[in-house]
Amino acid sequence: MAVVSLKIGGNFYKFSCNDGQETHMRELADQLDKKAEALTKSIGYMKEGQLLAMICLLLAEEKHNLERATNAQMLEQTTDQIAQSIQNLALKVGVLAESLEQ
Repeated sequence: MAVVSLKIGGNFYKFSCNDGQETHMRELADQLDKKAEALTKSIGYMKEGQLLAMICLLLAEEKHNLERATNAQMLEQTTDQIAQSIQNLALKVGVLAESLEQ
């Protein structure tokens, strides 16, 4: 088990992680640190706990927006598939109708 020291919002935190995951943890912490930096630039100073809570809210909003976009995309794909199925059925009904008329 490895231990990494990660900087988020100007503060350092120690975390345990699986061996080999240190780089990934640092990359994630860098993303959070950039969010913290952007927040303090736009809003100003916040206490440590408030800053971390605000970062969590921003991440939750991003997740929500991604889920909504994914759901809309899935709905569009499903609608397209249903339309294609209806079109295929209409063609089959047309072929059956023609064969019955003969």
